[in-house]
Amino acid sequence: MKFIVLALTVLLTAFPVVADGEGFVRFVLNNQLFDLPPDAIASARAIKDFNNQDALEVTVTPDWLAPLSNFTQGPQGRTISIFVCGALVAEPTLQGRISGGRFFLTGDPDVIHKAAVFLGARSCTTLPNS
Repeated sequence: MKFIVLALTVLLTAFPVVADGEGFVRFVLNNQLFDLPPDAIASARAIKDFNNQDALEVTVTPDWLAPLSNFTQGPQGRTISIFVCGALVAEPTLQGRISGGRFFLTGDPDVIHKAAVFLGARSCTTLPNS
């Protein structure tokens, strides 16, 4: 299983409230959109990466493995914008196809932890007790 680490280059600390569903996790690549609905997220958590930096680990459900892989196929080195609940979380350089259904984002600890809370709750409007 190949894992892709995406370096965080642009971040916002505020997460606007948007309707659940469309745009829950949105990828924008070459002016094309790909949305992951809340039920596509198998798990999301804040972790420490191999450099001891805060990272967001996201795993998609089996039904979304192929669609995510197909969307991220193609030449490496392209910039991909990643939004969570309408907030730009990252604009990393795509290192390769996300083929294993799991990806990592590194960056500002506050942004990483906020994104993990929303993704873990599978909602942009309802947060778990934490």
